[in-house]
Amino acid sequence: MSAARAALAGCAAALALAASGAALALDAPAGPASFDYYVLALSWSPTFCASHPSDRPECGQRRGFVVHGLWPKYADGGGPEYCGGAGQLDRDTVERAKAPMPDERLIHHEWIVHGTCSGLSSRDYFMTLIRAVGRLAIPGEFDGAAPRSMTASQVVGAFVKSNPSLTGGSVALRCRGPQLEEVRVCLSRDMKPERCGRDVRSNCRSGALTIGVLHP
Repeated sequence: MSAARAALAGCAAALALAASGAALALDAPAGPASFDYYVLALSWSPTFCASHPSDRPECGQRRGFVVHGLWPKYADGGGPEYCGGAGQLDRDTVERAKAPMPDERLIHHEWIVHGTCSGLSSRDYFMTLIRAVGRLAIPGEFDGAAPRSMTASQVVGAFVKSNPSLTGGSVALRCRGPQLEEVRVCLSRDMKPERCGRDVRSNCRSGALTIGVLHP
């Protein structure tokens, strides 16, 4: 198993645990939601950690892609935020969410800003996130064992090849200069690949991008 795939393998375990029994009593749903699709945002940790303190949870271990968020979006651009009724996340939900999203501060932030607009309870929202990650195959090019040089189209092509249900229109990239920063996968509300909306577009420069190595 590649290091990048191993970094997300904990999601499957979290999902199996969630399905196992009594701990699944759900809190009340947030209520009806109006949005068109989701963006699953995956941060490439070597780029993130190059400009953040080494004590951040994703920087203290060998992780490739980590979940930045699962964002309700409108097809015409933008998306709902801060829909209210966040309440307090229970510890069980937080611990499950830490498998794909190790920073507890980010977990709380993403729930308040984006999760409350999903129409799901907090547990259902994070289980939806875990399922989405668990269904996504990370291409072998992202094992993080050595630096790689790839164009933006090659990165998108690698994800489409590893996930045949994806299309080029359902994947967008974010870059920081020549460094790959984030892969964004657009999904329908029932977690099937969806064409990205108007404002979800790649911002990477033409030419080669650097895919950094995983931290030791």
